[in-house]
Amino acid sequence: MHDTTTTDRLRTALGDVEYPATKEQLADHASRNNADEDTVHAVRSVPEGVYGSFEEVLRSAAVDEQRDA
Repeated sequence: MHDTTTTDRLRTALGDVEYPATKEQLADHASRNNADEDTVHAVRSVPEGVYGSFEEVLRSAAVDEQRDA
């Protein structure tokens, strides 16, 4: 398992989230959207708090665009 995800994977997992959303809401949403294990883990690893937009989540998540798809 990796601790990172990609922007595309994160966008797919969280694309229909209603913001603001807590870290737990985001992680639950990613799981319900059948996100891969690495993406769910990356969402669970963001700092506690309320996120107002996808861009805020993206700034806090461990994203590695160079990793294998």
